[in-house]
Amino acid sequence: MVNHVFSHLTEAAFKIPLHQSSVTAWQGHIPFAFWCLDQWRPKNFVELGTHLGDSYFAFCQAAKENATGTQCYAVDSWQGDAHTGPYDSTIYEHVQQHNQQHYQDFSHLLRMNFDSALEKFADRSIDLLHIDGLHTYEAVAHDFNTWLPKMSERGIILCHDSNVYEKDFGVWQLMREIETSYPHFHFYHSFGLSIFFVGENPPETARWLQEISAHDGDQWRMIFSHLGGCVVQRAEAFFQQMHFQQELQKRDSINQNLATAPTNPA
Repeated sequence: MVNHVFSHLTEAAFKIPLHQSSVTAWQGHIPFAFWCLDQWRPKNFVELGTHLGDSYFAFCQAAKENATGTQCYAVDSWQGDAHTGPYDSTIYEHVQQHNQQHYQDFSHLLRMNFDSALEKFADRSIDLLHIDGLHTYEAVAHDFNTWLPKMSERGIILCHDSNVYEKDFGVWQLMREIETSYPHFHFYHSFGLSIFFVGENPPETARWLQEISAHDGDQWRMIFSHLGGCVVQRAEAFFQQMHFQQELQKRDSINQNLATAPTNPA
């Protein structure tokens, strides 16, 4: 029943994000990020691939607002890859500034590659891991397998872009392979977010989600697809308004220059 599924929602899923960039690819999953941090309350959360910070700061915001006591770690070189393209240090500086302003007490930016960061975490110490780095099959399989020993008995792994089948994206391929090994749940909106319950003792609401019926699962997907769509529309409207304001300023500047330009005598 739809009402049964709705009973598992919490206020956290309806929060307004404090940070949204103009790149909305992940933003449709922000309500779920809010919900799962509130419900699963991980001791340690690690994100592999942070870029502009939309996903990472959603988890950080939820950790702060729900007082989960979570230590958050963002691992990224902030240099770009084959899918994002290269970018300069201004993106890291923006992420660092927002982090210092809002989350410096519990959030840590590790500017390094994923393999180098492995030694900073003890085995079986991470409760929640979000993998969103290079999305080729080889890269995501390597990330999943090398970080798997770091997952705790409550361990849950999220993989983004699991519903992208073009170019050399291969997350979907790895997801199909490991479905037989771990309980899982897939979201299909916003390029897909796949959830794998890799620990032997997951939180109670995680056990509910991994055992959800097909009908209830479809309802759960619909709920978060709609909530995520609202979040994306909010960002699109904001940046569209900003674009219009910039165009109006350009027009006003041109008109002012024309009005003050000296006229040529006949």
